[in-house]
Amino acid sequence: MITNIKCDDNFYKLTGKTYWPLFGCGVKVRWGKGADVSIEYAEKCVSQLLNLDKSTVEQLLKASIRFFYDEERCNGEPITFMFEFEDMEYPKELDVSTNILPYIMPVEMYIDKEIAGCYSISVFSECAWEPEHGLQWIVRNGKPLYVGQFDGLGSHCDESIYLENWKESNYLFNNLM
Repeated sequence: MITNIKCDDNFYKLTGKTYWPLFGCGVKVRWGKGADVSIEYAEKCVSQLLNLDKSTVEQLLKASIRFFYDEERCNGEPITFMFEFEDMEYPKELDVSTNILPYIMPVEMYIDKEIAGCYSISVFSECAWEPEHGLQWIVRNGKPLYVGQFDGLGSHCDESIYLENWKESNYLFNNLM
């Protein structure tokens, strides 16, 4: 599942790559931030993300759409897409959640530490509507905890960090549409 594993000279100890069928692309995986994380544990964290049930994927995509609409509302209509998204047609029919997929490009997955029975992962994606900060998803044991601009939140924080402290910027709770 994770291939091309290498020692990382940066903040994370190991880096590899995995293929994410939902997006049809390869994504870098980094693990072991300041701690030892086994390859087996990293694989379980990635596996739980890649094998989310349809309703959980729907939650993540709908929250991403709410983030898009909030940026559109704040920045005016339409949002000017930049970089790799600049030649794309403006999103239509976002009542179908999968229509947002072409506007999201996963770049890296992060696993901070190893905790038995707790498989958490943070995903940084570039997105068409927020070129400066991008999009962050955090999923733990198949449950989405955070969807919003990338704030560098760790994957293994106490759940209250995502559900209470960051509630204002967590589009899982923002009902804009």
